[in-house]
Amino acid sequence: MKNFKQLYLLTIKNILIKHKYISNLSEFKKLVELYKTKKRVAKSQFKELTIDNSLSKSDIKDIIQSLNKSNNFQISNSNINKLTSRINQIYTYYALLEYDNWTKCFITMPEKRTKKKPSTGSFIHEFQLKVSKHSLKKYNIKFNAAKELYNAILGELLKRYKLMLSDIRYQNAIEIYKQDNLKTEAKTIFDKLNIEYQITKNDLQKLAKDIKNKCYMKDHLDSVSIQKLSDRIFDTYTKWIYKKGGKPRFKSWKNGIRSMEGKSNTCLAFKNNIFSWNGIKSEIILQKNDKYGVQEHALNSKVKYCRIVRKIIKGKQKFYLQLILEGLPKLKSNQIFDNGRNGIDIGVSTIASVGKEKALLTPFCQELNDIEKNIKNIQRKKARSLRLNNPDNYENDSLVIKDKRFLKRKGKNIKGKTIWIKSNNYLKLENELKELQRLQASKRKYLHNVLANKVLENGNDIIIEKNNYKAWQKGLYGKIIGKKAPSFFVQTLKRKALKSGGTFEEVNTWSTKFSQYCHVCDGYHKKSLSQRIHTCGENEIMQRDLYSGVLIYHYDLEKKKVNRESIIENWSGIETFLRQALLTLIKSRNEGNISECLIPKGVEKRDWLVKGSLSA
Repeated sequence: MKNFKQLYLLTIKNILIKHKYISNLSEFKKLVELYKTKKRVAKSQFKELTIDNSLSKSDIKDIIQSLNKSNNFQISNSNINKLTSRINQIYTYYALLEYDNWTKCFITMPEKRTKKKPSTGSFIHEFQLKVSKHSLKKYNIKFNAAKELYNAILGELLKRYKLMLSDIRYQNAIEIYKQDNLKTEAKTIFDKLNIEYQITKNDLQKLAKDIKNKCYMKDHLDSVSIQKLSDRIFDTYTKWIYKKGGKPRFKSWKNGIRSMEGKSNTCLAFKNNIFSWNGIKSEIILQKNDKYGVQEHALNSKVKYCRIVRKIIKGKQKFYLQLILEGLPKLKSNQIFDNGRNGIDIGVSTIASVGKEKALLTPFCQELNDIEKNIKNIQRKKARSLRLNNPDNYENDSLVIKDKRFLKRKGKNIKGKTIWIKSNNYLKLENELKELQRLQASKRKYLHNVLANKVLENGNDIIIEKNNYKAWQKGLYGKIIGKKAPSFFVQTLKRKALKSGGTFEEVNTWSTKFSQYCHVCDGYHKKSLSQRIHTCGENEIMQRDLYSGVLIYHYDLEKKKVNRESIIENWSGIETFLRQALLTLIKSRNEGNISECLIPKGVEKRDWLVKGSLSA
């Protein structure tokens, strides 16, 4: 920032020297008088006067570039362009206005004007596109060109990053960053090196533009979509650098780019139910039965920008248009959300929700188990097919003694570069697997939405434990977390709660210990995962997940502890609707809708549950 101000002041001094000659001219004095009545005419004539006297916008840019090189300020070209435009605007304004003491006002660097955009909410509505054979071919060409451009930009970015890694200044900056007192100095060094090695968002946008204009891509891609594509690469790169994500990968020829989007409703435009992109036009397919008026609400809302998505459904390519719209989505008339607190305890296989007068205990996305079985069967078929067609790529089978018996263990695949022969049957299985995984993702999303609506019936002021789902995935529940996606469900629940006018609060699990706390003795009891009933001594109190939901509901956010007095005072009323929620789950277990491991047999014969059912 200091270099930027110094460069500004030096350019102003050079401009003022030249302006002294212009201010004495009779033409300039006439323009000052003309500016009072006709501003546009005076500005256009003043531009011609500055061109003749070497004070035009291009001349100011040359002055700035020469001063930047001579003083070694190391300011990027994008910032130089911004500075020239600012100086040119201020110079024309103050010169023609002949402001009192304007030279002093001009020398002091004006503060950068920040345009505050009104923060408006946004929502997405998706339509399927009616695509002809010609437009399908054109869309595929565009997506393939975007894939090649993505890989070219990413390759160049990684090359520049390798060069920066080999720089001694970068290595010294890493050592400085480890010290707490010198982190700001290290960050300034990192910023300078990023500018020097052209690893900034503006540099990548310029690189994308240069690559596009030098090849066939200029006929298929627009300038706005490639800017968004380069920004996507830069965002993945920054996540990788700051250890918030994995290393950015190149797009393969199989998958490629799945979506392209714009910045506004211009290049990728939607108007009068028609989507257009560089001359290609496609109509949207409207739903015939818009029961709740969601489609009508989306079509009447203002379009911020458009996104086109390519999906493969049953082996065929289909294109969808996602409209990012201004405002809030319409709530369906069948969605009835209750106002009030809602304590939620989410687990791997169950979810418990406790409101003021209602409770819910239900399995978490259990309907996905059938699809998971089919996926496992196809994966095993694929493995057998590969082993039969490529025996040389595997080690020899071996015999292993286990429980005084000889077992045949199949050999592992040989490491290194190998050639794989894939049969037609294998390719069919691969397509079936992709389709099943797509169905699993869409069904999971549907189940998350249905479950979130059920939970919000108990209350829209959500209080939930802040769990580390990545740690769950690395630990005991790797496949289950990948299948059920509890983190995505929490995001869905948060979005729906805030949309309905509620709140969303996350509570730290390490400090609260809801699974161990007991309100009866005001102590903590450690329990194994197999123990599903909360007990205090020899007395059984309540099912574990529902009891945690009660503790979360009565958690005081200001004092950061459970309000034990309110639980003791209202326990008789709480116990009745908790037992009712548990009995409904037992009923669905007896019907065969849920597995017995969630609610084991014999629970319904417990004294505390039988008494509760009779009293209820």
